[in-house]
Amino acid sequence: MELTGKSACDRLAADMAVELKPFNVVSISLYPGIIGTEHFHRLVDDNLQNTESNLGVAEKGNSSVRILDKFNWETHLFVGRVIAALFNTPDLMRRTGKVHIVAELAARYGIVDEYDCRPASLSSIRFILPQGLPMLKAKFIPDIRVPWWIILLTLLTSPTI
Repeated sequence: MELTGKSACDRLAADMAVELKPFNVVSISLYPGIIGTEHFHRLVDDNLQNTESNLGVAEKGNSSVRILDKFNWETHLFVGRVIAALFNTPDLMRRTGKVHIVAELAARYGIVDEYDCRPASLSSIRFILPQGLPMLKAKFIPDIRVPWWIILLTLLTSPTI
């Protein structure tokens, strides 16, 4: 269901780009990563406390440990800085109708968050590998992007019934 919603928004941005281009209006679809909202912080902190008390720290070897570690979270300020940089891009009209990943734009514009960090792209092996192998430390993994078509064929397969 979530992929259908994202696809619909992507299609809407592309269609709006065609309709609005004569008026010099840009329409893009942005993909932020995991946004660390206050509510999400509370949920994760509560879940982490429950996991540690019920399962023990040694048993937390699944992929959800990456989220519990707040791995690769983006902040509101980070996303805002990327949007501001994108808005001030002289060739912004060239980007209309396309999907853009916030972390990739941040890398292009040299943007970091308030903690001087730049999260990895959702399509980077620095983000993907630790999801499946939580024992890997992301700082030792190169930030190489994987083409979306490979991700769609391998990682984002439809559930079987």
